Amino acid sequence: MKKAMILTFFVLLFLLLLTHCSKKSNPVAVEPDEQVGGFIHINLITMTDNQVKTNQTVLIESTKITVIGPSDEIVIPENITCIDGTGAYLMPGLADMHVHTREDWLDKRWPVSPLILYLANGVTTIRDFGPSSQDISYPFQWRDEINAGTLDGPTIYTSGLRPGHPSTLDQEPQSIVMGNYARGVDFLKIYSYISRDDFHEVMSIAKQLGMYTAGHIPFPVGLNGVIAEGMNEIAHIEELDWEFVEFNRDTILAWQEWLPYLIESIYKQEDISLGFNQGLFSSKYGDLLSTMTNNIRAANIAVCTTIIVDDIIVQKLFDPGGFLSRPEVQYLPQEYLNAFNQGTEKHQRQFQGIEELATYKYDLDKMLLDKLHIGGVLLLLSTDSGIGEMGVVPGFSLHDELRILTENGFTPYEAIATGTVNASKVVEKMKGSSDFGTIEIGRRADLILVNKNPLDNVANIKDMKGVMANGRWYSKETLDKMIAAGK
Repeated sequence: MKKAMILTFFVLLFLLLLTHCSKKSNPVAVEPDEQVGGFIHINLITMTDNQVKTNQTVLIESTKITVIGPSDEIVIPENITCIDGTGAYLMPGLADMHVHTREDWLDKRWPVSPLILYLANGVTTIRDFGPSSQDISYPFQWRDEINAGTLDGPTIYTSGLRPGHPSTLDQEPQSIVMGNYARGVDFLKIYSYISRDDFHEVMSIAKQLGMYTAGHIPFPVGLNGVIAEGMNEIAHIEELDWEFVEFNRDTILAWQEWLPYLIESIYKQEDISLGFNQGLFSSKYGDLLSTMTNNIRAANIAVCTTIIVDDIIVQKLFDPGGFLSRPEVQYLPQEYLNAFNQGTEKHQRQFQGIEELATYKYDLDKMLLDKLHIGGVLLLLSTDSGIGEMGVVPGFSLHDELRILTENGFTPYEAIATGTVNASKVVEKMKGSSDFGTIEIGRRADLILVNKNPLDNVANIKDMKGVMANGRWYSKETLDKMIAAGK
């Protein structure tokens, strides 16, 4: 009898909540599977342009946006629960277009699953540039579970095994491409150590199969070779650094020998100890830089930014205390922090004795970012996060990437577009269609509700009221609880 009364009470309470459009000036903590059907009285940033539309209503049905219009004109159906966004700003969710998933994201190695860290930072889409295992089934399982609403996380776009990666050098590159295609990957990732002949063969097969191709610029191939073969996307701005280094691309080396060889070539060519001088560099390489930018734009090649990696490397090398004091560092795996404290993590080893090269490279990459931006190249907001071995924290790092973009010539609108509009354009090329990146009728309900205008300052995105991912609403309070769970 008592159980029946309790059950009746909660049923009546649930029905009461759904009989009208509740106006929640401060969204309450809701279960992530509770259906919030819309937002009223919000300032709307659609990202179809750089304007803010005031006093707007956006209604959601299941996972899609169904209604957009002035709040004074839209009649709210009686069975919908809405969030009152008076004074707040509704914008599209962000996409991190270069991450790496790991099988251990859902186990205790991570204090909080990166899938949750992305959501908590308004990242509603991620693109996996290479799973951490030869068994690449887990990202597909996560993708399907997230789409079905049985796992919390952002929408995932997948790649597979990477031709030219150290982990696949004992396999035929052509069979890797065919295996990935059979698996149903969203794109093909190509790595640095593939030979020129194998690269040609891989690209030929990928084109025949209609696969979108993205990756590193293989050392034996170079930018001109990548453009000639029609690769769709470059995985990092830093890949372009090597275009300014004189080395023999016909050299036959084991994969472990390439970076030492290239670093030796840099030091023979440049006096790195003097630091990066943009004026001198432009004077020396200006024609090459202009030609390179024009050729990338003309070939419609997109480029992932991933400048936060440089930023983090420099901090780790020159201000380790500052790095450890970053609040988000608590979300890194303990084994990584142990390695960092022992001075044995990846970049501490990689730059040992050549620390000045890290600052030189960072300044060069920021200059390349600026030139590509001015030159009209399609840039994609990206962080290379998720590996757990570089100090780049999933989700949090995307806000640093936005900051770096605005510190280097982007308006807030342009910076946000790299992780919304531009990301959607690339997914459309990958998949043939795309349904995110802007707030329009029929688009996926990936949204962030923030307290202040992000078009004034991208840092305002961090001050959020909540996130909607694929139609599921997570209030700030709920997200805070979720990322506190394992700390």
